[in-house]
Amino acid sequence: MLTSEVNRDAFFIDSLDKSNWKSYRFDEIAKNISERVDPNNTDLEVYVGLEHLDSNTIHIKRHGTPNDVNGQKLKFYKGDIIFGRRRAYLRKAGVAETDGFCSAHALVLRANPEIILPELFPFFMHSNSFMHKAIDISVGSLSPTINWGTLKLQEFLLPPKDIQVKLVTLFECLDSVRCGENKISELLKTYSIVKSKQLLLGEEYGAKIKHKNMQPIPSLWEVKPLHELFDKLSLRNKRNVSCNVLTISAKDGLVNQEEYFNKSVASKDLSNYFLLNEGDFAYNKSYSDGYPAGAIKRLKNYKQGVVSPLYICLKSKCSPYLTVFYEYLFESGFINQQILAVAKEGARNHGLLNVAIDDFLNIKVPVPDQATVLKILNELKKIDVANEKHKAHLENSQKLQNSLINKVF
Repeated sequence: MLTSEVNRDAFFIDSLDKSNWKSYRFDEIAKNISERVDPNNTDLEVYVGLEHLDSNTIHIKRHGTPNDVNGQKLKFYKGDIIFGRRRAYLRKAGVAETDGFCSAHALVLRANPEIILPELFPFFMHSNSFMHKAIDISVGSLSPTINWGTLKLQEFLLPPKDIQVKLVTLFECLDSVRCGENKISELLKTYSIVKSKQLLLGEEYGAKIKHKNMQPIPSLWEVKPLHELFDKLSLRNKRNVSCNVLTISAKDGLVNQEEYFNKSVASKDLSNYFLLNEGDFAYNKSYSDGYPAGAIKRLKNYKQGVVSPLYICLKSKCSPYLTVFYEYLFESGFINQQILAVAKEGARNHGLLNVAIDDFLNIKVPVPDQATVLKILNELKKIDVANEKHKAHLENSQKLQNSLINKVF
């Protein structure tokens, strides 16, 4: 809950009089720091790439090292803003917590304290007023990028210093609340992962047995290869039945490619793509953070769609309950060891694992009896409900903060 002080300050925003506010060019508001760094010849230990910046937050939670990169980079100092000038629609702008260097695809910006309080500057950077203008002036179609020469000429309306002081108090308090909620979210996520794996591995169901490249499961559970439980889908989109091109998002599952990337990266000819119907599964052999053996997702957000022929697609032959059980099992990474065991030696080409279809379909999974499956799903549902409630709470907190920032700027 927000304190009464925050509620009072939030109320004052609705009655702001902007008649005495002044408009400034961006190069009056902030300075572009263009000091260069050679990663192979520096004492700096922190590297921040665009991949380390999260959308819609002023905090930088991850970083790399000089060993991760080559080529000239940009130096930043503690308190500077690292702004992702490439694909500005991702809204990446974070405050540096230490000295370091960053990608040349970023801008290092330092607030001019004569015009804007440095504590207020990062919140201004995340306003629609700034971000929308940044998107509008970006150039290039495949990877739209902002040029400092254009950005520095843009004008923005800012409040006087006495108002800025109040805004800093309000926004920092809101941000503190969100940080606390995010910490709770991380703890809940950790608990959910651990508890879900315990349920899926049958921790409460008797003596365990170890199968090759599998975590121990109850000895009473059957084990079957995927081809006995799923049919391989090979129906192509020959008649252009669907133009809904899907991609796998680790967070959101199978999603529309154009909405996810903000552009289409699919072939113009979709006739060779696999056709999926709601409830079908797709395996993307591309590995990523949290998915060292690729990701298997179920189509849930659309009635139909098409995926790249590089995917392996499956249709369940199981009961609806067992199908949902496998959805959770795949997400838990249960079959990762088996996938990596059959991936061809040295075949990580452009981020793709070389997994043959027959090898994939021979991967083995547990088959609990229906009563056990229902009990497990019931407990997993409780975890999901708790996560969804907390997620909704987080989203509401972010919406409140964004709403107040956008009322100001």
